Amino acid sequence: MSSTATTSFFSFGTNDSFICKSFAGLKYRNLPATLQDLLLGNTVSEVHWATLGPVINSWILSSKDSSGKNSLRWGSSIPPRLQTILAKTWHSPHLRAFLGPDDSFIIWHPDLIRWADLPPNLEDALQSWLTPSGWRVGPPRMVTWGPDGAFFAMSEYGDVVYRLGDGNAWEIYKETVEEWKAEKGFVWSDLTFITLDPTSTDQFVAIQNDGTWAGSIDDVNDDALETFALNFFVREKTKHKSKPSTSDPSGQIPNSVPVNTIPDAATQALYDKWSTETATMLASASATIGGSKPKAPRKLQVRSQSSSSDASTPPLYRTSSSSSSELLTSFPYLPSTITTCALTACSILKSDLDSIHACQHDVERMLRASGLYSYEWLRQERLRWHPDRFGRLCEESWRETGKKMAGEMFKLISALMEETTPGETEQRRAGAV
Repeated sequence: MSSTATTSFFSFGTNDSFICKSFAGLKYRNLPATLQDLLLGNTVSEVHWATLGPVINSWILSSKDSSGKNSLRWGSSIPPRLQTILAKTWHSPHLRAFLGPDDSFIIWHPDLIRWADLPPNLEDALQSWLTPSGWRVGPPRMVTWGPDGAFFAMSEYGDVVYRLGDGNAWEIYKETVEEWKAEKGFVWSDLTFITLDPTSTDQFVAIQNDGTWAGSIDDVNDDALETFALNFFVREKTKHKSKPSTSDPSGQIPNSVPVNTIPDAATQALYDKWSTETATMLASASATIGGSKPKAPRKLQVRSQSSSSDASTPPLYRTSSSSSSELLTSFPYLPSTITTCALTACSILKSDLDSIHACQHDVERMLRASGLYSYEWLRQERLRWHPDRFGRLCEESWRETGKKMAGEMFKLISALMEETTPGETEQRRAGAV
């Protein structure tokens, strides 16, 4: 973990509570009264780290007091064993902690690492890193877990172990892990922050070194999560309508500069109709496999610091309602008035009965009509066409065909991404924080 006092963090708590710190400042909601009173009083001048637990008065606050001294406070409901450890610990601004279900916890400190009651698989993983001569792959760097068996852990030397949870309890977390792993050039050392909700399934946030992030949270807190992610490394500058800058606030090379963002009205109307119908189909199928949930977190868009943060969500990602829920039995083909490329190779490709009847040139023409065309927007668009993800939304009798067709779309968009920003992976790494 970072050893600076300006470390950004986000912690989920009970009853849709959270506390987070980024370059946008300290933000929180529905905190336990004892913790909120501390933050609103005159005794805390700077927060170093805070974490919320799975019960009301379970929290830890590491801060600087009004006299400039480091201070460590905690709620009365944290595990008794942890209270004993904290009472004997000197108040370092570099202390980090995570509180999990069933009195589980882990605490980092310059002089110690302690944990207790971790999920068995996570406990086994950490123990496998520890040998009589010391840490085989370095001490834990990031450790987080939640209910129903989900966890993630990374050592200082980059060794990673994780579990995607029981059944479909952590479906969005699972999708994110699978999508990132499928990306060309992705390595886990690209990950700079991740935390799972210790109280609710499928709420989390994960951020890569280049600012790309993913997360899911209940609608009431989605703005807070997005603000945290976009300001994790540095405060996001106000976006202007003038010519886009060639660098973002962190000094990194931007993921993209939008091009051809003003499509003709007729093509844009076709795109809007197609994207809305596609979103409705996918949402209906997703509802079918997901069943009814009393309170389901919403998946937020994967973005980077150089992406637009305004409220103009692409129609593709707007929530659509449907009177019925059903799995997919056909592909959302592009309109025939768009698929007009007549190149010989493209015509042969489109003649295959089980193809999507569109080539790279057709797909590019359609997607540019969104008015949002850029590397990062294409990256977001590509996510939903991952064959495994799309396949889960298909009826069993059509699943293999559906996966094949989605894979074709996935590859075409990948090719468009490569053409949009040649050498993007190397550039992003060169500019990584």
